[in-house]
Amino acid sequence: MQFAIVLVAVLSLVLVLCAASPASKQEPPAAPPLPPEAKRLEAWVGTWDAEVTAMGQTTKGSEVCRIECGGNWLVTEFDGSFMGMPYQGRGLTGWDASKGAYAGTWVDSTGGPMSVYANGAFTDGGKTFRALVDSLDMAGKPARFEYLSTFPDARTRTFEVIQVDGGKRELQMKIAYRRR
Repeated sequence: MQFAIVLVAVLSLVLVLCAASPASKQEPPAAPPLPPEAKRLEAWVGTWDAEVTAMGQTTKGSEVCRIECGGNWLVTEFDGSFMGMPYQGRGLTGWDASKGAYAGTWVDSTGGPMSVYANGAFTDGGKTFRALVDSLDMAGKPARFEYLSTFPDARTRTFEVIQVDGGKRELQMKIAYRRR
């Protein structure tokens, strides 16, 4: 009986020592470092006042942009009005290392098609971002658009949607942003 008590005491002591050892308290593996391309998305981060010009009208809105998912994705939330109706848009943009380009999506309350691109790139030392999007024009016909964002300084940026079909370029919408 004494042997059983000593054995239980020794096993208990071993369990306590194992639980307290550094090997049992391993830190979770660190996330891989972000590529510089993912860090470039920080140019959008913040709360922005927006002035939207489209279809001969100018309206106001606001946009909140933040980085999520371990620093890999820019989440964009736009709220405003369009054609006298409330307007809401949501987007995701991230670096796709397998393609060597930025990829993104945009959906909004107009019920139009989801915009998807997988060819986005920064140029001009990070002052310009371009992506081509195949979507539908105002008549519902297939069309190609260029999404063009410019970052003149830390407090301002612009976003333009340009239809680029048939070798001509036609501005469809422009948003001027000012950081709050």
